[in-house]
Amino acid sequence: MTLAQHDLLVAYLRIFLINASRLKIEQQPTTAPGVKENKEHHILQKLKDAIEANFRAKHSPGDYAAMLYVTTKTLAKVSKPHYNKTLSNIINERIIIEAKRELYLTNKAVKEIAYELGYEDEYYFSRFFKVNTNVSPQKYRETVAYARA
Repeated sequence: MTLAQHDLLVAYLRIFLINASRLKIEQQPTTAPGVKENKEHHILQKLKDAIEANFRAKHSPGDYAAMLYVTTKTLAKVSKPHYNKTLSNIINERIIIEAKRELYLTNKAVKEIAYELGYEDEYYFSRFFKVNTNVSPQKYRETVAYARA
């Protein structure tokens, strides 16, 4: 084998390896989306934990963004595709779930429940509850208490 033949074989081998690398990159997703998905999953898990721990005191997306050291926009972009809801809706749903639980399981006054959930004004809480459930807290309690009895 001559030197020219050797150089020609090495050149062909390089071309083959370059083409094989390009095909592999086209067929498999790059590592960046995997890293991005992993980071998004981490943010979503931390968001879920933060909401669970702080929904009584913190009601705005900005509060949770600050807790997770990300911008509100970033948090919205991560949570919207995953949950199909806005971050405000996610927070509101958690508050409503807790309010319903308290209304169902306890005999606490609506004012007391509102205060425990971080609302200074019981009328604001009642309006918030009614907007999200289409029924007032008192009416909800009466309906569920009737079903429970």
